[in-house]
Amino acid sequence: MRWSDGDGALDHHANNARSIIIKKLSELLRELADHAANAENKAEAAENETSQKVHAILDASKADAKARQDEFKANVAKKKAASGFDWEKVQADHKQRVEKIKSNIAAQKHAVSRKVAEHRADDAEDYATASIYFARMAIDDADVATLEAIDARAYAESLA
Repeated sequence: MRWSDGDGALDHHANNARSIIIKKLSELLRELADHAANAENKAEAAENETSQKVHAILDASKADAKARQDEFKANVAKKKAASGFDWEKVQADHKQRVEKIKSNIAAQKHAVSRKVAEHRADDAEDYATASIYFARMAIDDADVATLEAIDARAYAESLA
């Protein structure tokens, strides 16, 4: 079902807003992919570096990850205060939330109210955004863990 106000202006506005949101989500996914590629490149480069250089790369990665996590947590706290968003619940109930979102997205086709459909779309977009940020923090953890493993292996081999 398409929503219309009779002259097409509502359709145009809705399509434009959706396009902006999808673009934002796709940009976030591109940033996530770039972030993962950067972590991979750092790990590959670190394998051929001195212990001192690996420590410098590791320290920089930890600082970058902490800064991103602090920024993310501050943003979550702001949103939580404004909207009651509970990040811990998202983490704890990940599977349940995925199923709810999938169900809501499927139900959009049957929504009789534009307000209900928009609410469901907002939920799906919020979940996608939170998932992207969560994945980025996981990549940060993997980045730091990989560099620590490289450093530990280099140290172990230096003792031989």
